[in-house]
Amino acid sequence: MTDIDQRRQRRRLLLVLALVSTVAGLVALTALDQLGKDRAGIIAAFLSVVAAAAAWEATGRASDTAEEARRTAEIVARIERDRWLAELTPVFEFTLTKEGDQAAKLLMHLAGPDALGHLDSVTVRIGDDDYDHTPTQQALGFVNPHDPSPEQIAAHVWGPFRLRPRINEADEHGRELTFTDLRVGRGRPLVLDRTNPGTWMGGKTYDSWQQEYAGHPIRLLFTCRRGTETWQVARTVTNPDWRSHDSSAT
Repeated sequence: MTDIDQRRQRRRLLLVLALVSTVAGLVALTALDQLGKDRAGIIAAFLSVVAAAAAWEATGRASDTAEEARRTAEIVARIERDRWLAELTPVFEFTLTKEGDQAAKLLMHLAGPDALGHLDSVTVRIGDDDYDHTPTQQALGFVNPHDPSPEQIAAHVWGPFRLRPRINEADEHGRELTFTDLRVGRGRPLVLDRTNPGTWMGGKTYDSWQQEYAGHPIRLLFTCRRGTETWQVARTVTNPDWRSHDSSAT
């Protein structure tokens, strides 16, 4: 029940009480009349109470109507704002060019919409697969000195490619980077490296690791900002065959 509904219920209850009191007063007047009292003055007093209660109810209804109108306007404005933001969602196109078996260059192109104009900044984050990589013993609350720490698990890129660390402002793990001032119709190249197994994965080779991610797409999450507006856009790029020596893939 909303605040407006609760106020309406309280006003109606008080109005009913005022009417009940008036009826009771009229009954009492009959007895007073028999005693020779001034009935007209007492009736006027009771009617003034009822009139005041009715006026209070009318004022409350007007206030509720204004409050409902304000809330409706806010909802409509929010819907329109959400629609406007959705229409301006950045549209990206990608071209992936292989550079040998272990590296690639990803051209990220801001294709639209035209009304967007530009973005003040774009943060590119490499996404992981959908599995929970917490070691079983660690998940059960046991400590194994040979298991990776939660920080190592979070830092490791669980997918076929990562950003080349410390190139174009990428972080040391190759997880994400941020660049500024990207206009519609322009793009930025991203340097990618194929990932390796974690240092704690004893016995797992680069080939066996990449074989696990054969056919898995490169997952990208873009956080785009323009002024006070923010968009998050998730996209995937096809992972070319890591064993192939073709020069490029799109």
